[in-house]
Amino acid sequence: MAATSSTAKRQAAASVKRAKDEVSDAASDTAERARRAGRRVKGEAEEIEASLTRGAEDLAATVSSKLKAVGVDTDRMVEVAREQAGDLEELIIREIRERPLRALGLAAAVGLFVGFLSAR
Repeated sequence: MAATSSTAKRQAAASVKRAKDEVSDAASDTAERARRAGRRVKGEAEEIEASLTRGAEDLAATVSSKLKAVGVDTDRMVEVAREQAGDLEELIIREIRERPLRALGLAAAVGLFVGFLSAR
């Protein structure tokens, strides 16, 4: 009876070891597949980003050439936009310095709004 019990224990231990090895092998295989899929997705995302960048540059060039063709000075438009952006930046900085709590509250409200929209 003792021999049968020790044989059963050895068989059970061997079965547990095989099961652990199989789980370990499956986990390693799954992890490797996940890494390959991650690399593939990253590569595809980079290709999409490059394609979108090229498309945006082409669109900007097309719009600029068409605006120039109808007599719009796009260089002057860019200059004016930069000046206005600088003025807006100064206004924002001045507002934050004069009313920091109001600016903080506004930033929190915008953050909540964006968070709400992105959660949908």
